[in-house]
Amino acid sequence: MENKLDLQSLLEEADRLILVAGLQALLRERIAAYNTAISVAIGRGAPQPARSMFGLDEAHAMLRRVGAAPSAF
Repeated sequence: MENKLDLQSLLEEADRLILVAGLQALLRERIAAYNTAISVAIGRGAPQPARSMFGLDEAHAMLRRVGAAPSAF
């Protein structure tokens, strides 16, 4: 169930920038964990884990809700 609350209108710009920076850091960590899990699975010849296990889509969705796109790094 997705909450349609408009986060952009509830946050001051300074708070929104801090939130965006934190969400981008969270996304980078989740991507790194996902990539590590993929590498380990390939190395072991095991099935790769599902992307959904790492919450990447949720992090992307939260970034969009606060008016930001995921950062490129």
